[in-house]
Amino acid sequence: MIHGGVTESGSNPGGLVEAGVTADPAGGLDDRPPAAPTAEPVTLAESLTSEAGWGPENFGAEGPNPPYLRIGGKLWVTLTEFEPCFASFRRDRGPFRSKVAIASHLAKYDAIMVDPLAFEECFGPGEGNQTVFPFGAWLEIRRVGFGGLELWGKRQGAVTLPLDALAVASAIWLRGKGSASRSGPT
Repeated sequence: MIHGGVTESGSNPGGLVEAGVTADPAGGLDDRPPAAPTAEPVTLAESLTSEAGWGPENFGAEGPNPPYLRIGGKLWVTLTEFEPCFASFRRDRGPFRSKVAIASHLAKYDAIMVDPLAFEECFGPGEGNQTVFPFGAWLEIRRVGFGGLELWGKRQGAVTLPLDALAVASAIWLRGKGSASRSGPT
């Protein structure tokens, strides 16, 4: 099941929810920066919920492994720049949180691990095997482009993850910077 397509233009000014901002007794704002991603691995859906302020309505539920995302793009005002992004199933009417740039969201994490379910669901039965992609291994995120995510693994070398596989948000694991290496999610 592939959820793709190019969506309308727009940007995400102020679209991220700031965590850790509270009022002190004097009525001023606390100057602490937003919370960093957790050290424990999280799914892509969990990271969009905590980092971008998405709720259940932003994800699709039709299929065997929900939640799902749409993969789209942002066309900037100059009409010359186009950026791959995660697109919500429902467009927000307030602050535009319905699109999150893939590169800026993944910059908060240092590694990604893909479950074979993502390939099986996007590309068909039998595609979730080790000859297609190194599943279950933490891979360093190098670059995001329209051809996919360029990743690096010590044992695997250079690997490209197609953007379509990111649509199965429950099968993509992200590890925050400073996390200990683990063989897989528990």
